[in-house]
Amino acid sequence: MISIKRTTWYFGSFILGGVIGSAIALLYAPESGRHLRRDISRKTNELIEDGKKKAQDTWNEAKETAENTIEIAKDFLNTNVEKVVRKTEMAKDALKSGYTAYYDERKAGENQSKREMEEVENFHSKRI
Repeated sequence: MISIKRTTWYFGSFILGGVIGSAIALLYAPESGRHLRRDISRKTNELIEDGKKKAQDTWNEAKETAENTIEIAKDFLNTNVEKVVRKTEMAKDALKSGYTAYYDERKAGENQSKREMEEVENFHSKRI
């Protein structure tokens, strides 16, 4: 079985051979030097322009992907921040309700104790 690395090497060798063969064919073509240089210059300029266009397209795609990723992250973060704020408010309300209930029970207990003490004092004062 041929490995991926070996297959890549074969493919790369094939491409390199094609490029070298094309260059040799251009040099030995039956054209004058001026025409050949003009053709090479034109083809080189075309390749440079294609490379610039592909680089610009790749840059734009990468930029768009980054912007989309940032937007998704912002949405995720905002959603979770809202959840934390809601949970914090709920915990604060529960704590406040618990404190209020404790305070009310304590007051009720103190009032009950005072009434019981008054009853005991009244009972003792009647006996004496």
